[in-house]
Amino acid sequence: MTGQNALIAAVIALIIVAAGIMIAFGPGATEPAPTEIVPVKEVPTLDEMKALAVEVAGQIDGDAFAALRPGDENTPAYIAIHDRLNAFRSENPDIVYISTIRKTGDAIEQVVDADYGSIGGYAIGDGYYVAEPDEPFLAGFTEPYAEVYSWVYGYAPVRDASGAAVGVVCLEPDGPIEQERIEALAAEIAGQIDSDAFAALKPGDENTTAFITVRDQLEAFRTANPEISYIYTMRTVDDTVEYVVDADYGSDDGVAIGDGYTLTDLDAGLLAGYEGLSAEIYSIIYAYAPIMNATGSSVGMAGIQVGNPITQERVKALAAEIVGAIDGDAMAALKPGDENSAAFITIRDRLAAFRDNTPGVVYVYTMRKTENATEYVVDADYGDGYAPAIGDVYVPTEDDVAFLAGFTEPSAEPGFYTDEWGNETATLLSGYAPVRDASGAVVGLVGVDMGFIHES
Repeated sequence: MTGQNALIAAVIALIIVAAGIMIAFGPGATEPAPTEIVPVKEVPTLDEMKALAVEVAGQIDGDAFAALRPGDENTPAYIAIHDRLNAFRSENPDIVYISTIRKTGDAIEQVVDADYGSIGGYAIGDGYYVAEPDEPFLAGFTEPYAEVYSWVYGYAPVRDASGAAVGVVCLEPDGPIEQERIEALAAEIAGQIDSDAFAALKPGDENTTAFITVRDQLEAFRTANPEISYIYTMRTVDDTVEYVVDADYGSDDGVAIGDGYTLTDLDAGLLAGYEGLSAEIYSIIYAYAPIMNATGSSVGMAGIQVGNPITQERVKALAAEIVGAIDGDAMAALKPGDENSAAFITIRDRLAAFRDNTPGVVYVYTMRKTENATEYVVDADYGDGYAPAIGDVYVPTEDDVAFLAGFTEPSAEPGFYTDEWGNETATLLSGYAPVRDASGAVVGLVGVDMGFIHES
């Protein structure tokens, strides 16, 4: 994902652009055995992220920070803050990116970027950006603030005549899309690219016929498939990944051949695209806190980000985790009309707390089998909007293999999908785990849906 694409998608340009592709590609993993529960790394909650932002902001000398000007990157004041940011990131390995920004008139700009000095790092004054007054992250200039953004990506290899991958084409859709659909689109455009001409491109070739041909192909494909918002190609070079042809090259948002960054352990999803079709949902948690000077006035803000991969292993493990908070005997006894009972409210509140404290989780609910179908029991959102009540029926289809397996053992859907419920459309990946009573008998399942709700 290009830095500018992150800017538009997340509406928080300066904090995420330097992270570039790093925030776009979540880890793909070898699929475990169906019954295996793979431990997943805990992702900080929004409150924990805010606390981290407050902590690092408090370690920055606000007066020295406020005095920094473009060209001061080699001064002791700059180096001290730069080193402090990197030390903080090392102390908190969940953090993948950390930076500071400040207001300049009606705009904001980068000041100290922890990645300055490496590919993609910002210098003082870079990333000058006029923010809309209602952009949520601006709250971070006055108080701690945190938020979650999620995206979908599709990848497919560009292969030469021998079948070797010489690069990967990357798509970012604008709106709901199924995993199979975005993978198919990626494969289609990858097959249209002249791989030999592509492989020969080097920095400075942006005005050559070969570059322009590929760029025009990408742009034409995007025009023909309006669900795609961004399309670009990349390739590996030693231990780095670099852009090759970006459909937006030539505009303010486009990147040139050779722009890139060093690979990290978050990049398995992208790298899978060099081997075959790949697609993923990926979330980033952002947190911001004001930087204060000696008088207590805000002179800027620190921003940090943590990756939140949405994988089959993660949703399955989360479903298995929340099962432990559900009283299976109480759930089994619930019947239509019990929505105001203490038993129902207790389970609903536990589900809701779990959702609220687990970034990326959109829906949590329990279900049970009936004679001919399945029915909802407790939904974390009951009482708000279109959430189902006890006894609302869902009739499984032949595609519901993973869902039905969840009544026996932890399971997960094979890929992400789009779902419409009430007036919401979401892109989701779902995991399930059986709910048992005191005797160990299965009385239902819990479902955990991770992803994001599309703006209406």
